[in-house]
Amino acid sequence: MSNTAKYKAVLLFGYPGCGKGTQGEVLNGMPNLLHLAMGDIFRALDKQSDIGKEFLSYSTKGLLVPDELTVRVWKLHAEKLATAGTLRPGYHVLLLDGIPRTPSQVELLRELIEVLRVIHLCIEDQEILVKRLKGRALKSNRPDDADESVIRKRIEVYEAETTPVLNTLDSQLISKINADQPPLAVLRDIAEVLVSAVPGKI
Repeated sequence: MSNTAKYKAVLLFGYPGCGKGTQGEVLNGMPNLLHLAMGDIFRALDKQSDIGKEFLSYSTKGLLVPDELTVRVWKLHAEKLATAGTLRPGYHVLLLDGIPRTPSQVELLRELIEVLRVIHLCIEDQEILVKRLKGRALKSNRPDDADESVIRKRIEVYEAETTPVLNTLDSQLISKINADQPPLAVLRDIAEVLVSAVPGKI
């Protein structure tokens, strides 16, 4: 993909339970914003396709999906949306959730996306995250969110993975948002960032 054909993107970062998915879904309702969550993209793969089988060869063994495969799956998904007309590269700004997750993915995506802004949803008190995830487990029948030790491990892994990624990105593009607010207040703060990051678009 040539430099002029890069997808314009805003990256969403935040601990599990910070409300990233909720905010992404709300913002997806804006005409020129398109929320793409890597977890959803993986789950939607045709498990009988070659790339679906390749994904399953890792996920069913509890192994991390390699960076090259992750980016390849994302690229194919974006191209499929563009072909269908759901994604219009000159019009839409992508809200990327769950990608990039490693410094290697950042490098692999450089030729595909132009990062306009990085929105980092921050919650200092991890006990709030634990409480939120436990509450989500009760509402959505997600047993992995009910086990406190699993929750704390997920938070630990996220922190270890995310810090190196943020360090590879231009610090001037990173906007920290206090996610320990009512959802509407968080949305307001994100909207202010987006308006300045994508003038004339939002």
